[in-house]
Amino acid sequence: MKKGRKKIIDTQVPLTGKPEHLLSRVEVFKKMCRMLEMKRKRFIENDWQHYAKLIPRQQFLHLMMVRHSLPCNLAKIMQITGMTSAGASIFVDKMVKQGAFERHEDADDRRNIIISFTPRAEKITARIDDRLNQYIFQFFADCNESELANLEEASRLVCRVLDAHGDDDI
Repeated sequence: MKKGRKKIIDTQVPLTGKPEHLLSRVEVFKKMCRMLEMKRKRFIENDWQHYAKLIPRQQFLHLMMVRHSLPCNLAKIMQITGMTSAGASIFVDKMVKQGAFERHEDADDRRNIIISFTPRAEKITARIDDRLNQYIFQFFADCNESELANLEEASRLVCRVLDAHGDDDI
Protein backbone atom coordinates (compact mmCIF):
# COMPACT_ATOMS: atom_id res chain seq x y z
CA MET A 1 0.00 0.00 0.00
CA LYS A 2 1.33 3.44 -0.91
CA LYS A 3 2.18 5.89 1.83
CA GLY A 4 -0.61 8.36 2.61
CA ARG A 5 -3.49 6.19 1.30
CA LYS A 6 -5.95 4.84 3.78
CA LYS A 7 -7.22 1.32 3.30
CA ILE A 8 -11.00 1.29 3.55
CA ILE A 9 -12.15 -1.77 5.42
CA ASP A 10 -15.79 -2.73 4.99
CA THR A 11 -16.46 -5.47 7.48
CA GLN A 12 -17.89 -8.47 5.73
CA VAL A 13 -20.51 -10.66 7.38
CA PRO A 14 -19.41 -14.29 7.59
CA LEU A 15 -21.17 -16.64 5.15
CA THR A 16 -23.03 -13.92 3.22
CA GLY A 17 -19.99 -11.94 2.17
CA LYS A 18 -22.13 -8.81 2.24
CA PRO A 19 -21.24 -5.60 4.09
CA GLU A 20 -22.39 -5.59 7.71
CA HIS A 21 -24.43 -2.38 7.32
CA LEU A 22 -26.87 -4.31 5.08
CA LEU A 23 -27.73 -6.75 7.86
CA SER A 24 -30.45 -4.53 9.36
CA ARG A 25 -32.35 -4.71 6.06
CA VAL A 26 -32.10 -8.49 6.06
CA GLU A 27 -32.99 -8.80 9.74
CA VAL A 28 -36.30 -6.95 9.41
CA PHE A 29 -37.23 -9.15 6.44
CA LYS A 30 -36.29 -12.31 8.37
CA LYS A 31 -38.35 -11.13 11.34
CA MET A 32 -41.35 -10.54 9.08
CA CYS A 33 -40.94 -14.02 7.54
CA ARG A 34 -40.69 -15.67 10.97
CA MET A 35 -43.77 -13.86 12.24
CA LEU A 36 -45.82 -14.67 9.15
CA GLU A 37 -44.70 -18.30 9.21
CA MET A 38 -45.60 -18.63 12.89
CA LYS A 39 -49.07 -17.15 12.35
CA ARG A 40 -49.63 -19.28 9.22
CA LYS A 41 -48.54 -22.47 11.00
CA ARG A 42 -50.84 -21.76 13.93
CA PHE A 43 -53.74 -21.13 11.57
CA ILE A 44 -53.06 -24.31 9.58
CA GLU A 45 -52.65 -26.34 12.77
CA ASN A 46 -55.94 -25.03 14.17
CA ASP A 47 -57.70 -25.56 10.86
CA TRP A 48 -56.41 -29.11 10.60
CA GLN A 49 -58.34 -29.93 13.78
CA HIS A 50 -61.56 -29.75 11.68
CA TYR A 51 -60.20 -32.48 9.40
CA ALA A 52 -58.12 -34.56 11.84
CA LYS A 53 -60.44 -37.56 11.56
CA LEU A 54 -60.21 -37.50 7.74
CA ILE A 55 -56.56 -36.79 7.05
CA PRO A 56 -53.31 -37.04 9.03
CA ARG A 57 -51.64 -33.74 9.93
CA GLN A 58 -48.61 -34.11 7.63
CA GLN A 59 -50.80 -34.98 4.65
CA PHE A 60 -52.97 -31.96 5.41
CA LEU A 61 -49.86 -29.74 5.44
CA HIS A 62 -48.74 -31.17 2.09
CA LEU A 63 -52.23 -30.69 0.68
CA MET A 64 -52.12 -27.03 1.75
CA MET A 65 -48.69 -26.66 0.12
CA VAL A 66 -49.77 -27.99 -3.29
CA ARG A 67 -53.29 -26.57 -3.50
CA HIS A 68 -52.32 -23.49 -5.52
CA SER A 69 -50.22 -25.51 -8.00
CA LEU A 70 -52.86 -28.04 -9.00
CA PRO A 71 -53.34 -29.36 -11.58
CA CYS A 72 -49.74 -30.52 -11.87
CA ASN A 73 -47.63 -33.64 -12.20
CA LEU A 74 -45.80 -35.69 -9.58
CA ALA A 75 -42.50 -33.89 -10.22
CA LYS A 76 -44.11 -30.56 -9.28
CA ILE A 77 -45.54 -32.06 -6.07
CA MET A 78 -42.05 -33.34 -5.21
CA GLN A 79 -40.58 -29.89 -5.86
CA ILE A 80 -43.17 -28.07 -3.74
CA THR A 81 -43.19 -30.45 -0.76
CA GLY A 82 -39.60 -31.66 -0.81
CA MET A 83 -40.79 -35.27 -0.79
CA THR A 84 -39.00 -38.05 -2.58
CA SER A 85 -40.59 -39.71 -5.60
CA ALA A 86 -41.80 -42.58 -3.42
CA GLY A 87 -43.14 -40.23 -0.74
CA ALA A 88 -44.97 -38.08 -3.28
CA SER A 89 -46.46 -41.17 -4.93
CA ILE A 90 -47.71 -42.46 -1.59
CA PHE A 91 -49.16 -39.04 -0.76
CA VAL A 92 -50.97 -38.84 -4.11
CA ASP A 93 -52.25 -42.42 -3.74
CA LYS A 94 -53.67 -41.61 -0.30
CA MET A 95 -55.28 -38.39 -1.56
CA VAL A 96 -56.85 -40.30 -4.47
CA LYS A 97 -58.21 -42.94 -2.07
CA GLN A 98 -59.63 -40.22 0.17
CA GLY A 99 -61.31 -38.56 -2.79
CA ALA A 100 -59.22 -35.38 -2.75
CA PHE A 101 -57.17 -35.94 -5.92
CA GLU A 102 -57.85 -37.47 -9.28
CA ARG A 103 -55.33 -38.55 -11.89
CA HIS A 104 -55.59 -38.36 -15.65
CA GLU A 105 -53.24 -38.62 -18.61
CA ASP A 106 -51.76 -35.47 -20.09
CA ALA A 107 -53.30 -34.96 -23.54
CA ASP A 108 -49.90 -33.92 -24.93
CA ASP A 109 -47.85 -36.68 -23.27
CA ARG A 110 -49.56 -39.91 -22.20
CA ARG A 111 -46.60 -40.81 -19.97
CA ASN A 112 -47.20 -37.69 -17.88
CA ILE A 113 -49.93 -38.08 -15.29
CA ILE A 114 -51.73 -34.92 -14.22
CA ILE A 115 -53.00 -34.68 -10.66
CA SER A 116 -55.90 -32.38 -9.86
CA PHE A 117 -58.40 -31.68 -7.11
CA THR A 118 -61.77 -33.31 -7.04
CA PRO A 119 -64.74 -30.92 -6.72
CA ARG A 120 -65.05 -32.01 -3.06
CA ALA A 121 -61.42 -31.04 -2.31
CA GLU A 122 -61.85 -27.74 -4.15
CA LYS A 123 -64.80 -26.88 -1.89
CA ILE A 124 -62.85 -27.79 1.25
CA THR A 125 -59.77 -25.78 0.29
CA ALA A 126 -61.95 -22.83 -0.76
CA ARG A 127 -63.49 -22.84 2.75
CA ILE A 128 -60.00 -23.01 4.27
CA ASP A 129 -58.89 -20.07 2.11
CA ASP A 130 -61.97 -18.09 3.18
CA ARG A 131 -61.14 -18.67 6.84
CA LEU A 132 -57.50 -17.76 6.18
CA ASN A 133 -58.60 -14.54 4.49
CA GLN A 134 -60.77 -13.65 7.50
CA TYR A 135 -57.84 -14.43 9.81
CA ILE A 136 -55.49 -12.19 7.81
CA PHE A 137 -58.02 -9.34 7.64
CA GLN A 138 -58.13 -9.31 11.45
CA PHE A 139 -54.46 -8.29 11.56
CA PHE A 140 -54.93 -5.36 9.21
CA ALA A 141 -58.28 -4.13 10.49
CA ASP A 142 -56.67 -1.07 12.10
CA CYS A 143 -54.68 -0.07 9.00
CA ASN A 144 -55.79 2.91 6.96
CA GLU A 145 -56.02 2.81 3.16
CA SER A 146 -52.52 4.23 2.67
CA GLU A 147 -50.97 1.60 4.94
CA LEU A 148 -52.89 -1.15 3.17
CA ALA A 149 -51.66 0.13 -0.21
CA ASN A 150 -48.07 0.14 1.11
CA LEU A 151 -48.46 -3.42 2.40
CA GLU A 152 -49.89 -4.54 -0.91
CA GLU A 153 -47.05 -2.93 -2.87
CA ALA A 154 -44.40 -4.42 -0.57
CA SER A 155 -46.04 -7.84 -0.88
CA ARG A 156 -46.05 -7.59 -4.68
CA LEU A 157 -42.35 -6.65 -4.64
CA VAL A 158 -41.44 -9.59 -2.38
CA CYS A 159 -43.45 -11.99 -4.57
CA ARG A 160 -41.83 -10.63 -7.74
CA VAL A 161 -38.32 -11.06 -6.30
CA LEU A 162 -39.08 -14.55 -4.99
CA ASP A 163 -40.72 -15.62 -8.27
CA ALA A 164 -37.69 -14.39 -10.22
CA HIS A 165 -35.41 -16.69 -8.24
CA GLY A 166 -37.64 -19.76 -8.17
CA ASP A 167 -36.99 -22.76 -5.95
CA ASP A 168 -33.81 -23.97 -7.63
CA ASP A 169 -31.47 -21.64 -5.75
CA ILE A 170 -32.17 -23.07 -2.28
